[in-house]
Amino acid sequence: MTHLPPAMRTDCDGCRPRKQVLASLECGLLRSIPLWNHTSLRIGGAARLFAQPRNTDALVSTLQWANRNSQPSIILGAGTNVVFPDAGFDGLVIQTVRLHGHRIDGPRLWAAAGERLSDIAWTATRSGLSGLEWACGIPGTVGGSVVMNAGAHGAQVSDVLQSAEVLVGDAVETLPMTELQLGYRTSAFCTSQLKGIVVGASFVLQHHDSTACIGRARRMLAERLARIPIGASAGSIFRNPADGPTAGELLDRAGCKGMRIGRALVSLPHANIIVNEGTKNAEDVLSLIDAMKQRVLDVFGVRLSEEVVRFTRRLDDR
Repeated sequence: MTHLPPAMRTDCDGCRPRKQVLASLECGLLRSIPLWNHTSLRIGGAARLFAQPRNTDALVSTLQWANRNSQPSIILGAGTNVVFPDAGFDGLVIQTVRLHGHRIDGPRLWAAAGERLSDIAWTATRSGLSGLEWACGIPGTVGGSVVMNAGAHGAQVSDVLQSAEVLVGDAVETLPMTELQLGYRTSAFCTSQLKGIVVGASFVLQHHDSTACIGRARRMLAERLARIPIGASAGSIFRNPADGPTAGELLDRAGCKGMRIGRALVSLPHANIIVNEGTKNAEDVLSLIDAMKQRVLDVFGVRLSEEVVRFTRRLDDR
């Protein structure tokens, strides 16, 4: 286990002494921040406390403050696959989107957890590094993509991930990809077999002609945009079953396209996507998710597993 090297600190705040960060922390905490503004589904009430640390030192300090003050806390990336209730979250939401930085060293690319995966993918693609073209349309963060083993077009993070930097306590441990137990849209973080927060990731890519890389990325992006409806959504709601038809095919055959509850609507182009037309309507979305799941169970006897993550008002309610 090693402390985070200075080169990985993502901005000038990393030069500030830990004590100064601690002293200024409480002033930096925000109160009653609407979570709908931090999720792609545009739903969720207010977080009682909210923070966006600018570097790993500030993240450590924020977590220490939460522990000292017995504050329940959760980590949020870009909020592209989460559902918060209308009641919000009665604790501290720590969003990692300000953990910035990346570097390329030969075929290896390192990126901080808060970087958009699509931005990092385009950086690699334009540099003639192949392996992340499929990710040029993925809206989540690098950290979230590692935790969920994000994927598209038959590829996934585990295909190119070398290691992840994980914050445990006040130090960062570099874990090889094999220790993360990455599976289909899951990891050891999701199953609680690993504790800690992803603060960075290293990818091993392949040198290739940049024009060819860009061409592949554009074709994949065009295919994605043709399937994804316009509007507030979280992408796929359900994971694909291990065998048989995909979740989208099952939902389509079960007649889920066009289903509506309140201001939440199952997309007509893609039956595994919910488009949200409101802001204070988490119950609409959650009820529609349950109705879709039940319909597939009734028609096919298949119990779909959710890819989106549901949060409750308090952690002890889960």
